[in-house]
Amino acid sequence: MNKSGPETVASDNALVRRAALGEREAFADLFQRHSAATFRYAVHMLDGDEHLAQDVVQDAWIKAWMHLPGYRGESSFRTWMIKIIVREVYSNRRRRRPIPVNDQQLKAQLDAAADSDGDGPFAATELADALAAELLRLPWRQRAVWLLREFEDMPYSQIAKALDTNVTTVRGQLHRARRTLALRMEQWR
Repeated sequence: MNKSGPETVASDNALVRRAALGEREAFADLFQRHSAATFRYAVHMLDGDEHLAQDVVQDAWIKAWMHLPGYRGESSFRTWMIKIIVREVYSNRRRRRPIPVNDQQLKAQLDAAADSDGDGPFAATELADALAAELLRLPWRQRAVWLLREFEDMPYSQIAKALDTNVTTVRGQLHRARRTLALRMEQWR
């Protein structure tokens, strides 16, 4: 998890100012700090497709470099960057045809996981796989909010800015996602 305390935000702001003036090393430092989080988020939002996520993240960072002089600092750099990633992911998802989920195969996997006693060495992997499968079934907005809150530990206000919505909507989407996941993951309790 990438925590962004006041000292990190201040440091990011200094790097952003220098990078906006064309200092490549400052931008490289920003990339080093935030690229793992942006990639991780893109992978989750693109259904685990790491190659596609690499392309999306690369495009987003190129756009960030080009638009950095226009960064106004209304949110943290991390939130601004996640917002660019969200736009790129959303744009990519619109261009792609949805891949249908094979309900029978998913049910078989979940049934097999439920039948196991959960004490074996694969229990954690099976749980992670089941959670990943259930995340894919969530509506896009719910998945986006859940991932930003639970994996990236972003505050509601930053999630709202990144997704161009308000805090109330973020709270609602997160509540629905958590409730849905709790029901679908009941067997893992």
